[in-house]
Amino acid sequence: MMGGGKWRSGALVLGFLGSAVSASPWDETYFPNVPLLTHDGEQVHFYDDLIDDRIVVVNFAYTDCPDICGLSTARLAQVVDWLGDRVGRDIFVYTISLDPETDTPEKLKAYADAFGAPQGWTFLTGTRENIDTVRFKMGERSESLAEHRSDMVIGNDTTGQWRRTSLMGSLVVTTNEILDLDPSWVPPIAAAVAQDEKLTLKDTRGESLFITACAACHTIGEGTEIGPDLSGVSLRRDRAWLEAFLSDPSLMLEQEDPTAMALDASFPAIRMPDLGLGSNDIADVIHYIDSQTAVLGAAMADAADEAGEDHVDAALADGHEHGHDATGGHDDHAQ
Repeated sequence: MMGGGKWRSGALVLGFLGSAVSASPWDETYFPNVPLLTHDGEQVHFYDDLIDDRIVVVNFAYTDCPDICGLSTARLAQVVDWLGDRVGRDIFVYTISLDPETDTPEKLKAYADAFGAPQGWTFLTGTRENIDTVRFKMGERSESLAEHRSDMVIGNDTTGQWRRTSLMGSLVVTTNEILDLDPSWVPPIAAAVAQDEKLTLKDTRGESLFITACAACHTIGEGTEIGPDLSGVSLRRDRAWLEAFLSDPSLMLEQEDPTAMALDASFPAIRMPDLGLGSNDIADVIHYIDSQTAVLGAAMADAADEAGEDHVDAALADGHEHGHDATGGHDDHAQ
């Protein structure tokens, strides 16, 4: 709860209904032009500086969110990465804090850095009144932080096309929806599939859940990204601890579990979200991490074996070369 235990209720205003429209009322007469602060501490006006004549992506989050904000922002980071150098040139991304009393520009700066936000992805805060004005106009009218929307608004101010899209579904679809707002964008032609080629889906237990819930922040064997690398995690963590942490990481922090607190301290800008995983989900995720760790371990073993063989071959070649030189020296001496 915010602002004395309740958000400003305010009068309901016209919101975004989801489908794209043209020649719409979404223009300077609709969007507020209130001042906000960027994560770099710069004051900007919402319509004039952020929306006017631009293709934009707008989502709402807050840095202390124990639930979905971290995951949705991580998935947005993947979309931003796919959009590449269009971000900051053709497309502008805004993450607006729903907790301006806590989210100072400095705190948002650390949050932006944690997600590797490039130029063109701006995190914003402001006064409670101005944040409420913006979010109400963008259709985010939840009564408490726990109830806020997890989708986002995308639009092109020039063409008047606006719609909602999800960060929790296919990120390929979401990325295409954003690009489709640009009239000059031409969708790539899908590669033709031979008629006799059968399309199959991998039936890897836990894979789809890991991709949806974990992959935006974690890798398995590719190094630390937004969160720690999970390869071998079940080897270095007790199974019961893993299950408890995946079930309710916030509770583990409240109970001052030393391992959970150490992880939280290692990644201070981002909280591990409560994903609402059931026991079967947790078992599937751990199974997938274990299976990928095994694949990674086998590949590393193969590489080590190959390196060992190369080393032996090199040593033999080196010995042969020295023997040849020695023999040659002996022959020269005999001559």
